[in-house]
Amino acid sequence: MDPVQLAHLLRRTEYVAKPDRMTQLAAATRAEAVDNILAASPTPVPLPSGLDHDIDGQGYQQWVDAVQWWIDRMVDSPTPVQEKMTMFWHGHFCSSWEKVNSARLMMNQNKLFRDSAFGNFRALTHAMSMQPAMLLYLDNVDNEASSPNQNFARELMELFTLGVGNYSEDDVTSAARAWTGHGIDWNTYDYLFRSYEHDSTAKVFMTVSRNWDGPDIIDFILQENTAKKLVACKFLTKKLWEFFACQSPAQPLVDELAQVLFDNDMAILPWVRAMLVHDEFYSTATMQGLVRSPVDFVVAVEYFTGYRSADIDPQWYVEDMGQVPYNPPNVAGWKTNGYWVNTSVFGARAEFARNVTWNLRSNDGHAISDGLTPDQAVDALAQMFGLNMSTPTRTALVAFVTLQRQNEPWVGWWEATNLLTMGMMTPEMHVA
Repeated sequence: MDPVQLAHLLRRTEYVAKPDRMTQLAAATRAEAVDNILAASPTPVPLPSGLDHDIDGQGYQQWVDAVQWWIDRMVDSPTPVQEKMTMFWHGHFCSSWEKVNSARLMMNQNKLFRDSAFGNFRALTHAMSMQPAMLLYLDNVDNEASSPNQNFARELMELFTLGVGNYSEDDVTSAARAWTGHGIDWNTYDYLFRSYEHDSTAKVFMTVSRNWDGPDIIDFILQENTAKKLVACKFLTKKLWEFFACQSPAQPLVDELAQVLFDNDMAILPWVRAMLVHDEFYSTATMQGLVRSPVDFVVAVEYFTGYRSADIDPQWYVEDMGQVPYNPPNVAGWKTNGYWVNTSVFGARAEFARNVTWNLRSNDGHAISDGLTPDQAVDALAQMFGLNMSTPTRTALVAFVTLQRQNEPWVGWWEATNLLTMGMMTPEMHVA
């Protein structure tokens, strides 16, 4: 691969283009590099012992531990693309720790997304619909034949499979009736089907009259009704492209990649692979078209500084940046790209960068510009954070160092301090 394209591929799939990975894949073809990246371990990743069950009175601390564990795993996992896909599914099949209020349930959902990251979308949809975290979050625990609750049934079609305009209100009503009785055991908080709360009468869903059960709805949309299945494939493809590539993909591109998902009966791995080997993934528009999410930014900072979450407490900053792991803003999840760019959220990124800077400068550490010319100091900064600086960025930073030395030649401490913060706030640090 062209090294610029390889670095782009690694940033989008593994958060940063690590030097050892660049070396390892230097002689690979595009297809070989993609296959190497996607070769996730088949062994399920166990949850930390302190997060696989609820601890009375420790809900907030468990959330802190969960955020730190996941972010650190994004940095250190031997298959980081698995964590990228876990985050993609977390933003697609949204549940919120704040509402579910259970470490065990939220971490089991997180584990499902990781273990099924490259499995089959239909199977994943079935599994998530039976998990207590989703049943609680979208209120299907309150969905009874005597009083149907439409929340889950609606979002299953609107946000999880088909998109707006591809179902009717009557379909929502029938799907909600089909999902009645699917709830949880309030003693154990495990999944429980209550047949006496299920509507077992005939229902008309998408013009078909049957005694529909909840899982039948998923199979009809994603398997039996091939027209709806293709709609779902296109809906999902647009979301996948905008998460990994750039905004507003052309419809022919969406159609082409959606067909891969359709032809492989909703298998995820060949679908993602088709996206990553596609020429359009390496176009100028794609390579320059994605802003790092707050979590991706934190992961990059951790990698380049060597710190981990226990050192710099990212959980204190991600909320103001706009992305709190395990707590999407709503059932629609996070938007991408321009959503992350405004003065408020970038102010929060700057606060995080300054916090990291204080750690770096402890005991006059990382005095990166000592004994260097302004040009050399900026080059050292670029190397430290893996920055391929544009000419305007580099010129501005060299001018800063030059002026700093002219105005305060005796205060070298502030030069290095401010330079480190500015390095983390360069445009290049925020573009994936």
